[in-house]
Amino acid sequence: MSDWIGYDEFVDLVRNHHHDGFTGLITGVSERKHSFRIGFDRGEIVLLTYRVQKGNDALQSISGIERAKVTEHPNTAIQRTENTPDTSTILSQLTTRTLDDTTTTITDIEDVPAPRPLPGTGSAGNVIDERMRKVIETAAVHHFGPIGAMVCEERLNNPRGDLRQVMLEIAHEVGASEADTQAFFQSVTNA
Repeated sequence: MSDWIGYDEFVDLVRNHHHDGFTGLITGVSERKHSFRIGFDRGEIVLLTYRVQKGNDALQSISGIERAKVTEHPNTAIQRTENTPDTSTILSQLTTRTLDDTTTTITDIEDVPAPRPLPGTGSAGNVIDERMRKVIETAAVHHFGPIGAMVCEERLNNPRGDLRQVMLEIAHEVGASEADTQAFFQSVTNA
């Protein structure tokens, strides 16, 4: 079993297992000494339990974990259980709590504000120079995991459109939720 990890690290682990197509089981113990399990089948979350709770009830409890000790069991066959929400709903709910209190949830991905121009990137923020590439890639890896790096490598080699459009394409291609997209844009804006 791992050392204690914080909620954000735990959410990153779950999100990375989803993006990496993980098959297996994550078992853990919360700071309240309650056990939980999250089962994956090729990246899709097919099992959620927290003590005796399952599905949405388990998701609510798992979302309240402050820190946990986690063990991974790769290549463990998991059967889908009834009442398990779809993976995007699970990831969205888990990720919502990782945002700070000043972040507002957007209702449409097109409503994401454009990042403010960084020094040396042009007045409209349309130039994607080497520094901006590194900022975007760092934020993508942080928020989307290894798949973020792969998508950035493709999208930033020959960017089409302005900075905002390129960032929206990256978020769309990794399958980011609205909350993840907002956090990604916020990271680039605050860099």
